[in-house]
Amino acid sequence: MAGHEDVKNPSGGGSGSAGSAATSPGDSNIDITPPTDIKGLVFEPDAMYLPAWMIYDPKNKKMTLDKQRDVFAKTKDPLQKEAQAAVLASMLYNKAKSESDEGKKKEMFNEARQALRDAAQLSADKVDEVTLQLLGRYELLLDDYANAEKAWSALVTKLPKDKEVAFNRAWWAYTLLRQYKNADALAAVGTDPLTEKTPELAYVTAWAKFRSGDHAGAWPAILLAAKGWGSNPGRELVDRDVYLFAGRTDVPFETAAQGMMPIYVGKGGVDLQYELYSKLGLSAYQFAGRWADGVKALDKAISVAGPKVPDKDLPIMRYQQADYTVRLDDPATAAKLAQQALDALPKCASCKPQDIENIAESVYVMGRLFHILYATSNDERFYQPAHDLYGASLPKMTDQKQKTQGESDSGMLEGTKKNMRPTVGTHEKSALGALLSRHNQEVQACYELVLGTNPKLGGNLVVNLDADQTGTVKGASTEPKAGLADMSAVAGCVAEHAKQWRLPKVPHNITTRVKLTYALQVRKQAPATTASAGASGGPTAK
Repeated sequence: MAGHEDVKNPSGGGSGSAGSAATSPGDSNIDITPPTDIKGLVFEPDAMYLPAWMIYDPKNKKMTLDKQRDVFAKTKDPLQKEAQAAVLASMLYNKAKSESDEGKKKEMFNEARQALRDAAQLSADKVDEVTLQLLGRYELLLDDYANAEKAWSALVTKLPKDKEVAFNRAWWAYTLLRQYKNADALAAVGTDPLTEKTPELAYVTAWAKFRSGDHAGAWPAILLAAKGWGSNPGRELVDRDVYLFAGRTDVPFETAAQGMMPIYVGKGGVDLQYELYSKLGLSAYQFAGRWADGVKALDKAISVAGPKVPDKDLPIMRYQQADYTVRLDDPATAAKLAQQALDALPKCASCKPQDIENIAESVYVMGRLFHILYATSNDERFYQPAHDLYGASLPKMTDQKQKTQGESDSGMLEGTKKNMRPTVGTHEKSALGALLSRHNQEVQACYELVLGTNPKLGGNLVVNLDADQTGTVKGASTEPKAGLADMSAVAGCVAEHAKQWRLPKVPHNITTRVKLTYALQVRKQAPATTASAGASGGPTAK
């Protein structure tokens, strides 16, 4: 079945329902079990490409690698030792480029780095900038960020007025970011105004500010980086991070789109505008759990493209808007958008039968969720949307087993409507679990935000909700308590989101206490070209 509702059969107080549900008034305590697995991604400033290599050829063109090793070993003068180390490192680098055995290649890189380290140690505080530049590159090449930090910081300290100081600062800050020394990275980038001419510095500044909680400062910095990056290596990853920041910072949708337009649209016209808005809606805002902004971005994409919206995109986009709107506690609007997704299918010449089936089944699952919520809570807002979505989706379903189940559900809904008593209704565990699971992406986004300060963070987070008769969450507490770091920081972020969640209305003046447990775990590696992997279900755009 499409979707992600983990419930058996719709149930409620009417005689047309299967199973049973609590219907008597009174406060209730509901523990949603088992814990929900949330796997978060650790995002890195991956766009930083290895600096252009510096090659120092021997004066004697006939010099062999073994002879250069011997010259380096016998040289005692510190200044000459550095010069010979630069030549040896260059010869080793050139030989490694043609080596197919990765083990032997790494051995050569390590030998080159050790030669530079030995020469730098001999010169002590008088070490030459060329040695530091080469050493910094080799430490990066070998992913030794702690020692790369020493080389790049020494270079900045030694040459604070050098014309390359912004570039050197960028690499110093980068090595700190890779060690999650975010405050130190922020200090390392300095306070000089950022420009498009120093995109690497703007890029790491954006990341340092983002990880340090300065989202207002991170956004203009990442835009500057994107403007100045050009066709340098890592361009695709800079673009990834612009969309990542658009979703994960507090920048409003309109402000984000305005800032991105000159970079990604320019004079490109409708097609590029459509791409920008649809990426914001289907990627940046979905994975950040910003549902209202996701709806707005997709509306804008459809509006600017008009009849040029690709026929396969329209049903997916309308369904995603419907799916987002469920989280916004607006079942009537969600049903209208889902209906629009279905209405777009007959015009989709490029849709395969499975594409149509996926949309139809996903809309049916949404109707089933509304049915469950109505049947258990007696919240009238969910009846008509459930009725309409069953009626619209079932004729388009071709999986006979699924269709038979849907027809049974539809009959059950009408039986429940006929027999429902005004005083019947409660908050039921499986129904609330199905509804609240749609907020999992918000929890994941909160978790990923804190993983930028502690990439090994994991464990259980408990969220306790107190909701009243109207379904309004009056209080949200957490275990651990909200705080500034690690799991407490995740807890604070999730609690702020949870205060906006809504339960169905019930006929009685009661308090419902819901306990949710999330098992947070780091996912091994972030995809290189996406903003995140989502926790939501339903059809996805390609």
